[in-house]
Amino acid sequence: MLAAIVLAFTAAVIVRKILQETGQDQTAAFYIGIPAVLAIVVVLSAPWGKVIGTTVKVVTVCLLLSMIVLGEGFICVIFAAPLFYGVAILVAAVVEYVRKQAGGGTLQVSVLPVLLLVMASEGVLPATTFPSDSTVSSTRVFDASSADVARAVGSPLRFHDVEPSGILSWGFPAPMHDRLEGGEVEGSRVGDRRVIEFAGAHHRPALLSTHHWGEQSSELTLEVVEQTATSVRLRAVSDTTPLASWLTWKTIDIDWADRGDGRTAVTWTLNFDRELAPAWYFGPIESMVAERAAGYLLDSLDLQA
Repeated sequence: MLAAIVLAFTAAVIVRKILQETGQDQTAAFYIGIPAVLAIVVVLSAPWGKVIGTTVKVVTVCLLLSMIVLGEGFICVIFAAPLFYGVAILVAAVVEYVRKQAGGGTLQVSVLPVLLLVMASEGVLPATTFPSDSTVSSTRVFDASSADVARAVGSPLRFHDVEPSGILSWGFPAPMHDRLEGGEVEGSRVGDRRVIEFAGAHHRPALLSTHHWGEQSSELTLEVVEQTATSVRLRAVSDTTPLASWLTWKTIDIDWADRGDGRTAVTWTLNFDRELAPAWYFGPIESMVAERAAGYLLDSLDLQA
């Protein structure tokens, strides 16, 4: 099995390098193509009858090596792993089945690569790429007046007081500070800019490859483009954070409504373009994580729920 691991990892590294150089490393060509290559290498090198088991072991080792040797992050590997396992096992099973059939069957042999090419072309070819626009929102009810909410929305978020929880604590870039550009004391007027600073990746031991995010902090800059008595809209101006490789922020809407009982409902809406493909896999994941992020941002307001 060692030979299969070496061959498969080498092939995967070569394909990864090619896709990175051509700007296709966030497309289905990466997330479907690489596990397909791993499976094919295993099928061609593993003993008959042990293909599926060997494929699972090889994919597992390659995913671990990607963190150690290639600097991939834990959260990236965790999210990609189910897709890698699924594609690799499916390809290995189909190829092994076809190989065992008497004569192989020309039609059977030709269908698999055609299907893989179509699946792996999402994000590469416009004809096979699905719409990427996504919108999620989260709502909290605070013991505060509408005026209190307006003040809190214009103030820096309390990232230092509220730790990310649940899936947000698995290794995503963590926001550290929310500052108002130019020394402003309020950040909800049209034209105001807010800069959210994110922490860099943790330092890794000497024997491990440096995290591909880098250890330097990064920033997301937002500008207020609309304001009413009960709402604020911000537009993303620039994004140097690792999140930019997964999605492109478009607008952020913060709306609030007085409930008449001394409490106010606040809704935080995030609009973004998904950058990862395939859509059927990463679409639900990104929407789920973004919805949790909207809730975290609400919790970071200087208000009491």
